[in-house]
Amino acid sequence: MRRKPLAAVLVLLSAALLLGGNALLDAGWGSVLRSIADRVLPNPEIAMWAPAPEPGSHASSYADATGAGANYVYPVDAADDRGNVRELQLIFFGRESDGEGWLEIEARGGSGVRYRACDAAQAPAAARRALDR
Repeated sequence: MRRKPLAAVLVLLSAALLLGGNALLDAGWGSVLRSIADRVLPNPEIAMWAPAPEPGSHASSYADATGAGANYVYPVDAADDRGNVRELQLIFFGRESDGEGWLEIEARGGSGVRYRACDAAQAPAAARRALDR
């Protein structure tokens, strides 16, 4: 007899999580959830390089924690030092990308955890060739 109430609670909890998750995705927080998951899950960290995304090419944006500005989400093709390419999500906090130069990225899963500007010459030749730019 105890299984029915427990099953009902689990069904209601699952529905609440699903609806709450969908509400967050609809509000533009999907990229934030992806970034958090990539940081929490045991994905290996790998160095990758990519050209800086063009200004205005962001896939989405959302209000920053203060509500005074916006964070911009860019999908970028990045390559490692062996020329392996994958799409990463980069979040520019409080500003858009200026589109200048290249980025050296510390990637986990599908997210760039940290990145910094660099010259194209600092990117490995295999990464530059793979991205053909």
